[in-house]
Amino acid sequence: MKQIAALAFALLSTPVTAQVQGVMLDEPVELPAFAFTNELGEDFTQADLDGNWTIVMFGFLSCPDVCPFTLGNLEAAVAETGMRVRPDSVPKVAFISVDPDRDAGYISEYAKFFHPEFESFTGTREQINTLVEATDSFYRILDPDHTGYYEVQHSSSVSVIAPDGTLRAKLQPPFDPGMTAEFLARLQIQYRRELTQ
Repeated sequence: MKQIAALAFALLSTPVTAQVQGVMLDEPVELPAFAFTNELGEDFTQADLDGNWTIVMFGFLSCPDVCPFTLGNLEAAVAETGMRVRPDSVPKVAFISVDPDRDAGYISEYAKFFHPEFESFTGTREQINTLVEATDSFYRILDPDHTGYYEVQHSSSVSVIAPDGTLRAKLQPPFDPGMTAEFLARLQIQYRRELTQ
């Protein structure tokens, strides 16, 4: 996947430097068709991207650290973004579990624990693999131990998708809320400029 540059914004007023690790893609990436669902029968498909800024994150419900940390971080960042962009431009957040065998039965409430408008879904292994690959993400299901328990490894980055359904940027936690909001606002400005060219 082609990338243009890592945009890091530093807080110069503090001794400890906070950053947003944001990477804008030099070319938008078309995403393939996909379909995810949850136990409530709610769907998340490519059509849900149309007209919305969307942040997609992969993980699993029993993740001990990366997933809850990242979703908590995203809650703060999305709240900050809401103070910089129009209400209809605040990104939606979709959490996709890469562990449907354990998570499918109660996936719907997970992301809502962090924000009532965050949504969570899962799907078939084929659907998961398709979107993971398209967004340049990663996960691995490790071999189970003698009890049947297995661990899951996955990338912590999140994907930022524009209202035309194309992947436009990747963000790597930890997210400084204000700087992440600034990054997302600038990304939206650039997107609007492209539409007028």
